[in-house]
Amino acid sequence: MTSTSKRDNSTGYRPDIQGLRAIAVLLVLTFHAGLPVVGGFIGVDVFFVISGYVITNMLLREWSLHNSISLGRFWRRRFFRLSPALALVIAVTFIFTALLLLPLQQQVSYQTGVGALFFVANIVIARNTGGYFDAPAEANPLLNTWSLSVEEQFYFLFPLLLVAGLIASRHVRRSLLVPFVIVASIACVSFALAIVGSGSPGEAPTWLNFYSPVTRSWEFAVGSLIALATFQRSPLPTGAARSLRWIGGLALLAGAFVIDDQTPFPGVWTLLPVAATALLLIGGNSTGGRPRLLTHTVLIRIGDWSYSIYLWHWPAIVFAIAVGVESVGWLFLIAVLSLVPAALSYRFVETPLRHWSPPQRRTRALAVVAVLLPPALLVPVLTVAATPSPRLNGTVGTTYLDEIWATSHPCTLDQESSSGSRCFQSKESGSPELFIIGDSHAEDLYLGFSKELSETNVGYVYLPDWPYRDSENARNTFAQISTLANLRAVVINSRWDSSGARSDAVKSAVEGLSTSGVSVFLADDRPVFSFHAEKCLYESLAGPRAVCSEDASEFVSRYEAYRPELHELSQSYSDVYELNTSGGFCDESTCSMVAGEDLLYADAGHLNELGSRGVASKLLRESVDLKSALAK
Repeated sequence: MTSTSKRDNSTGYRPDIQGLRAIAVLLVLTFHAGLPVVGGFIGVDVFFVISGYVITNMLLREWSLHNSISLGRFWRRRFFRLSPALALVIAVTFIFTALLLLPLQQQVSYQTGVGALFFVANIVIARNTGGYFDAPAEANPLLNTWSLSVEEQFYFLFPLLLVAGLIASRHVRRSLLVPFVIVASIACVSFALAIVGSGSPGEAPTWLNFYSPVTRSWEFAVGSLIALATFQRSPLPTGAARSLRWIGGLALLAGAFVIDDQTPFPGVWTLLPVAATALLLIGGNSTGGRPRLLTHTVLIRIGDWSYSIYLWHWPAIVFAIAVGVESVGWLFLIAVLSLVPAALSYRFVETPLRHWSPPQRRTRALAVVAVLLPPALLVPVLTVAATPSPRLNGTVGTTYLDEIWATSHPCTLDQESSSGSRCFQSKESGSPELFIIGDSHAEDLYLGFSKELSETNVGYVYLPDWPYRDSENARNTFAQISTLANLRAVVINSRWDSSGARSDAVKSAVEGLSTSGVSVFLADDRPVFSFHAEKCLYESLAGPRAVCSEDASEFVSRYEAYRPELHELSQSYSDVYELNTSGGFCDESTCSMVAGEDLLYADAGHLNELGSRGVASKLLRESVDLKSALAK
């Protein structure tokens, strides 16, 4: 995140803020390296509050000296302060992306980097990576740029509001009251929206998610309010300042270990690191001088480097994981070693350009192009020159879902819009004769059956996390299916374990369907691998070799735990049968996602079109009960 160079006190330089920046970046670094600082990501919130405080003070000083603020100069300085170092990291990351990552990961990296260059990485990441704590985020080497884009969006919009407030209050005795009210109003609205978004994180719209400036503005606003309230005011008495620092420090420490990836965030709990930072900022300016810890030479130096450290540490961790580094100790060491390029970037990129602002517009325009163009041009060059070719037939990623949505039609069942379920059928009209229902492991089966049974209307309903998370929508769905006039058979599938296979949700669904005279097939589950199918389909230019199989022990132990439950359930009803969808993937010791020259998986646990059609074709040939049910 951003840092302020060492200047004299007349310009507002505070060494304790550099120390606080150091604490913030170290929190983030330890969290990303996997150390047990489970709430280390709150370091970003510390940066946000600091930014609001520092930028507001900077603008207020200019206003007090000149009775005006040059927004053009402000934005220009922000660009040359932040973008050259960012562009350097993006360019280097793109090169290592081409060497070490696979095509799907490369696309995500390139998209994020270009988004970061134009200060919209937070929007791009929300679309191409998903949640900050979701698994795909761990493979995006430029994930950390989301917060930089949020800051840049703040830097663009906030000065406009502050200047408007200052102009409106020119003839008011308390000249900072109007901007204070404006900023406080923004803080209240933003905080309220953050709480709304945190209440249903999986269902909140993009503009209310983790990465949104809408849900983060209040954090900047808190820092800004402190600056407005304390501008040109006398320092606090030593005792009061020390008390605030102790409370703030302990609160920040508590947040780093109490908040974790399950905490709704940003939301009410975000108040803890934000309030802690606010207290440290207020208590850092006292008649007794600056706090000793935060003004220690080492912390000040790390604070000076904090922006570059933040930029460099995360790509280093992601690339280390890509080449097989798993130990937390090694990842932490690599994160620490990233301080070397960070220090070099600070010395040779940040510092020389910190106040560079040539008077000629042409020179400034050419400089902007020189910063943005090289990393942007790397994308098409590396895409053409360094994208690995597929080794096998088959596709990876969400292609199988794209095919489903492109060739299917909305089904006739009613689904609650907020449930997250999906319901499609292969024919445009009429009700399905075969229905496949369950979680995403039922969804990938549908594609194969809809292709193999081209004359049959095949339907499916995807119920998120079913049967582990039962819902009224799921119960209503099974009830509706049992009344379909043309229905001959229902296939139920899930990523089973013993608790899911014996759950009341499964028993209730089977009982309801069997009493309606429909044949019910309980399908076992295919192997789930510890790696993505992309690692089988491609080999990176300089990374590990391709891997397509692994030890069967995980599959066998899970299968042996849940299959007796399915078997017992099938024996309890005359029209309930077991369906073997897992056959052919494993031998006695190994499970593989490949058959001959064909890749059968789209990711770690879902079949692609080749795999789905292969399973469906095998079942339609070998399952006498299924063929009999469909022939009714």
